[in-house]
Amino acid sequence: MLKKLTALLICAVMLSLSVTVNAAENYTKEDISKTIDGIISYKSAILKADDTASFVQKLSETTDNSETQWYIISLSKYGTDVTAVQSSMIKSAEKLYKSKSKATDFQRTSLALYACGLNPENINGKNLLSDGVYNSENVNKQGINAYVYALLSLDCANAKVPSEAKYDREYFIKKIIGLQLSDGGFTLMGKSADTDVTAMCLQALAPYKSDSTVKESIDRALNVLSKKQNEKGGYSSFGTVNSESVSQVISALVALDIDVQSDSRFIKNGNTLVDNLMTFKNSDGGFSHIENGKSNNIACYQALNSLVDLYKYMSKGNTEIFEFDDTKKNNSNSENSRQNTENSNTDSSEVNIDSNNKNNSVNTGDITEKHNSQVDEEQQETTVNPESNNAENYDDQVMALADDNYEPFTLASTPDSVAAANSDDDNNFIFYVSLIGLVAVAAVLLIIRLTVLKKDGEPFRLFGKRKGDK
Repeated sequence: MLKKLTALLICAVMLSLSVTVNAAENYTKEDISKTIDGIISYKSAILKADDTASFVQKLSETTDNSETQWYIISLSKYGTDVTAVQSSMIKSAEKLYKSKSKATDFQRTSLALYACGLNPENINGKNLLSDGVYNSENVNKQGINAYVYALLSLDCANAKVPSEAKYDREYFIKKIIGLQLSDGGFTLMGKSADTDVTAMCLQALAPYKSDSTVKESIDRALNVLSKKQNEKGGYSSFGTVNSESVSQVISALVALDIDVQSDSRFIKNGNTLVDNLMTFKNSDGGFSHIENGKSNNIACYQALNSLVDLYKYMSKGNTEIFEFDDTKKNNSNSENSRQNTENSNTDSSEVNIDSNNKNNSVNTGDITEKHNSQVDEEQQETTVNPESNNAENYDDQVMALADDNYEPFTLASTPDSVAAANSDDDNNFIFYVSLIGLVAVAAVLLIIRLTVLKKDGEPFRLFGKRKGDK
């Protein structure tokens, strides 16, 4: 009996220590489309919308909200007609001038305006790209996040930057690359790469990958993202494994024409990025911030955005993650279509933008900022030091920093996620205590068996019959 019990316990220990290797799921574009539709259904149910048209109409009621604007952007990329939000978006754009709005507010709103068929360069005589990007008074106050979305908003609208503008594309490219860390990644704070920020920088730099300096920067960032990926194919941000980080990386790889389901650099233990993202999907169609969590609005709209990018890539080979095909058609027939503004007759910047070729050529020249610089001078005031603060105060600082500097909001250090993370830590503690106990019991039984064998004058062995056993 002792022999059998010992064998069983040893097998149990070995099984508990083994690592299961899962074969990657090969998701088709139909699978991705169904998942996208599930997110839309989830959000529609929350808004009490019966169909797509009523869903878009509901969104038009809250266009001041950044979350709503990201839904508009993603739906438009997916081919949904969102022109019903135009009048509301115009009002939201005008409100930016009546309050102290950040540069990223102008940039995100510009993306949403273009997504619904409007020209951000001419909203009732106002030019959001000028005021929020190339002539912005505060674009340098938000650091790397504003530089990223400055590029994205310019390229989305294929805007011509006047020669007399304060900033141009090359300025923002140099700023981003100049803030690259020594490990190859990017961050809002600290000296090590943050997954989300690194992925967003890649999204902005992707159209300029033909430039050797930009390509070098991209390659370094891809390397750190590959290294930071965990065995489940996912990522952490601010210490929490979360879905939003995965979403950002998927969009970044699509923008760089990298197949997220086959590139070996981004397959860990048989798990792809898509495999990992799907572990956050709930039965209601929504996505959670943490695994086994409740569906979360931020997680949902970021999963929606990345899956739409992936769907377009799988369907058309499209790598332009902020291209609105259907909206551009609407623009051509719209009173608010893209048109020559008062700046359009001026000379363009030195950046050569070819609307038909997104491998834009840039003159990066010398990157004056050091690769290992943490933040530029304007960003210093927004930096926090996690090592000098307790966890609670640090969370408050992170949230404050995010409010001022982060777009889109993907920080993992929210109050709810912290509680969830603590719960996960408790579960891990219980697992390891149980494992140690199991090993200890097995060791005791093994010692007992060896003692009995020695007493009977028998040689050492784990299994087999003793003298006199039948």
